[in-house]
Amino acid sequence: MRLFSKVTTGLTILAFAVTSISPTLANDTLPDLEANKDERTLSNPSYILGQYWFRKLNGSQALIDFPPAYDYLKDVLSKLLPQTDLFNKKVEITLLNSTQSNAFVIPGNHMFIYSDILEMIDSEDMLFGLLAHEVAHLDLRHYERQNQNSGEELSKALVLIGAGIAAALAGAGGDATTALWLGGIANQAENTLTYSRNQEQEADRRGQQYLIDADLNPDGMTELFRAFFKKALGRPNLEFLSTHPSPNTRLSDSMNAEPKKTILSNKSNGEFDYFRASMLAYRAGLADRPYDYLNQVITNLDASNFAKALYSYLIQFPERSIQYLNRIKKDNTFTDYLKALSFAAVGNIKESLMIVEQRLQLDPNNILFSMLHAELTQSKPITVNADYLYEKRLTWRADIQYYQSRRNIPMALNYRAQLDFSQGKDKAAQYLINRAEQNAVGNEKNIIKETENYFKKIKEAEKQENLN
Repeated sequence: MRLFSKVTTGLTILAFAVTSISPTLANDTLPDLEANKDERTLSNPSYILGQYWFRKLNGSQALIDFPPAYDYLKDVLSKLLPQTDLFNKKVEITLLNSTQSNAFVIPGNHMFIYSDILEMIDSEDMLFGLLAHEVAHLDLRHYERQNQNSGEELSKALVLIGAGIAAALAGAGGDATTALWLGGIANQAENTLTYSRNQEQEADRRGQQYLIDADLNPDGMTELFRAFFKKALGRPNLEFLSTHPSPNTRLSDSMNAEPKKTILSNKSNGEFDYFRASMLAYRAGLADRPYDYLNQVITNLDASNFAKALYSYLIQFPERSIQYLNRIKKDNTFTDYLKALSFAAVGNIKESLMIVEQRLQLDPNNILFSMLHAELTQSKPITVNADYLYEKRLTWRADIQYYQSRRNIPMALNYRAQLDFSQGKDKAAQYLINRAEQNAVGNEKNIIKETENYFKKIKEAEKQENLN
């Protein structure tokens, strides 16, 4: 059974979208992406550009929406970012399900990772190598620097991304499958905005220095390039390598660094195994025989059972998910979160709450389990510091559930509008906030007005950069 089928009808819409978008962008003045060094403020055109496409791509139905995976990546990045010169040490990540092996960044400190690349990345050291390379592109401001030399290429990238999103939102393909190739369009855009080979090697070397400075294993980058080289032998069109130096060149370059033993060398991290299993569980939905695929790509038995459990949950077989989860010997954040979801899906709220409350006893402010607790009990979510989009999605959904249970439609619409806006559904969000404003009373009017003003501020910033 497949989660997604192949898209065959989207190309006509895509061609139309390119034709309709291209003239507008061709006449627009490209933003001065070096205008502000603070990467994540609306005074920075680079951030506005990146945030615009970040919102659109987070509306893709290829989005991987499993919060423990994002929580894990946030912690992993926290070891690398202090080694950089990025102003506020924050990178937003979006995980996309795809048959392509790729990872890329866009302006404004946004990173995208495709599920397929986790086939070859089978150790945490290798993941650190990948993240260090991508963070280096941001730290070295490669997009902005390249824009100074080639504004035309940036225009092409914007056209391709816009065309892909327009086609997907228009319903090309007929179901959730449309967004599968949306990731491919984003990848083409990344390839069109071609990094020079010197920039790639610069990112390799800077990334390797991050690893050394963070007391992480720099050999992870060498292992990563070995894996690329091996996979490229059987896949000449490996997307990650299409605009990069050849794998053997990068491999020999990375091996020139003096090996350094660290506390992470040659050790497998349990959380990494489950992060990888989460990504490959989504990727299994694109295979002809999903469970056989998972048997082939995951050798760790517990991680394999977890991946099969998550895949079963995604295709709406929570009973089967529970069966696989019961085979796992040792629980962790990933397994407990999926167990709670699966028991709730079969109507066993008591068992689900027991798992969640045990977790909250250890960490009362854990955003994953506190928001899940609020949804299960239809209670008011506790106030938490939600800095990342995946965290905000959790709080918005908990708020929606709470206000719906109280039949407070205006406030439920307010948080639904915020969720839609974060996914690039601007017209739907504006419609919802207008409805909310009409029926709100008392202080709720001020809260809803704040949301509306936030939408206006973002849209005005995008308009100034010709992104509307």
